[in-house]
Amino acid sequence: MSTVRRVIVWGLAVGIFTITWLLRFNDPGGSFAGLTDDHFFYVVRGWQILFGDLPVRDFVDHGAPLYYYLAAAVQLVFGRGTLSEVAFSVTMLSLCAVLVFWLAAEASGWIALGVVGMFFHVGLDPRFYNYPKLLVYALAIPLLWRFLDRPTPRLRFWIAVVTVVGFLFRHDHGVFVGLAMAVAIALLDGATWRQRVRHALVYGAIVGALLLPYFAFIEFNGGVVSYFRQASAWAERDRDRAPVVFPGLFDNPDGVSDAAREGGPLTRAVAIVRDNLVAWMFYAEIALPLLALALIWGSRAACRPTWRHARAKLTMVAVLALALDAFFLRSPLAARLADPSVPLAILVAWLCVALPQVLRPSRWRWPAGAPAWGFAAAALLLAAPVVFTLVSGMSRDFYRRFDKAGLTERVGKGFERASGTARQLRDDWRLETWLTRPDRPDLLNLSLYVNACTKPGDRVLVQAYMPQVLAVARRAFAGGHADLRPGFFGTEDAQRLTVSRLERQSVPIILFEADQEFANFRKGFPLVIAYVDAHYRPAGVRRFDGRFGTTLYVRKDLTPTGTWAPLDWPCYGAGIVQS
Repeated sequence: MSTVRRVIVWGLAVGIFTITWLLRFNDPGGSFAGLTDDHFFYVVRGWQILFGDLPVRDFVDHGAPLYYYLAAAVQLVFGRGTLSEVAFSVTMLSLCAVLVFWLAAEASGWIALGVVGMFFHVGLDPRFYNYPKLLVYALAIPLLWRFLDRPTPRLRFWIAVVTVVGFLFRHDHGVFVGLAMAVAIALLDGATWRQRVRHALVYGAIVGALLLPYFAFIEFNGGVVSYFRQASAWAERDRDRAPVVFPGLFDNPDGVSDAAREGGPLTRAVAIVRDNLVAWMFYAEIALPLLALALIWGSRAACRPTWRHARAKLTMVAVLALALDAFFLRSPLAARLADPSVPLAILVAWLCVALPQVLRPSRWRWPAGAPAWGFAAAALLLAAPVVFTLVSGMSRDFYRRFDKAGLTERVGKGFERASGTARQLRDDWRLETWLTRPDRPDLLNLSLYVNACTKPGDRVLVQAYMPQVLAVARRAFAGGHADLRPGFFGTEDAQRLTVSRLERQSVPIILFEADQEFANFRKGFPLVIAYVDAHYRPAGVRRFDGRFGTTLYVRKDLTPTGTWAPLDWPCYGAGIVQS
């Protein structure tokens, strides 16, 4: 890389990091102190470590131990509250945007196309809590590319390290990086099959050795077989709850927009795509790696003759994209379209180079004459709707998002907006500021109640999926579960473990669901309910925000210290606690 190119790349990298950081930080969008309820699903388990618990040993690990420890470390190092979590997550996303820019530029050979790939990635608006789904692959892909150029033991070791990091972030990430490594090994230029097998065996041995302490910890705290049996059952049940949905391309639930009914043909076509953007992007993301594979292997040098081992590198990326599409793109699609975006953004940038060369027969393996033109026409015909979808989708709301983040006004406005956002996040984390605010969400009253009416050392079992309640209330969850929904962890052994933990903990109140949901829980967890009925009594029912039906149970052997007026529920604490 020349000095001038290096300066341009580094300058753009700094600019991309700064702009994307301000873009996301200035508009966090979470309904509870800047975070969504799904983000709290992860951080509440990480914050449980701050109360002295460890995953697997003291509470259920859903296969993301590194995420939990990082969430706890962020609180310890950068301060308690959601501000530190938002800032850390945004920093990770901005780092990923820079890496995607660099990878896309490398794959296409053009700095400008690196920016295009980055815009595709950022435009999909990755969720804060999904940064591992981006970071793991943004780190693995350049290492795999270097390994294809020069398969040294050192590179093989570092790929194994990234595999383990991915596995500890979420177990399937390790599997997908391992798949990418298998493809890379299979496509090694000039290697014999004995050398390929040796690479695979040594790589697997390093991964196993690095994971050995983690597996030993699991074995001493319930057993590896039991852990993976429970993790597999939970993952299967979660997939059943959020299946793959194939949406219709013209089924916008909000109806047809005015732009789709009026204007010229191009205006209407763009409006139709934008009205149904989730569906169109879903199919575009599936088509992208398939189209790329066809062009990669139909070309003579993957359209990048000056890039060493271009075909192998891009094939590995396309296979990885297919795997991520298959496992990440499920309901709700709008929240998951960004999950496989790292390899997809690389392919987008490369296709910008490959597609213009389709009509140049010398660059392709297709037979000369009429067959060549037929193949070229078919490729362009398949590419047209994908390109049209990407251009239409990425240009939607572009100005509005930048304007909301303060990036369309004078220089410095974005930083001023960031300062204001930080102040707002600090205020939202301070519970006493909500006591007199009429605009507080109704569910926040439940967090205020839990904080005011339990002691800091108490634990609370929240059976429903409301992870934000305990996180905002600064209380640990009880029984080893941040939520305990029917269909999950209902085996006899799992129920007995839950009860044994409840017996050892100070749990003055339990929050169940209401109505039929509570009846389903009673049916699905008979051992837990037997313990609850023996030691607790119902003390209130309320529906928060019109959708969170909640039944309060309190210990029979505890005398309330008073009543919390906003809910008229019994209290066992001494006021708002900020610890």
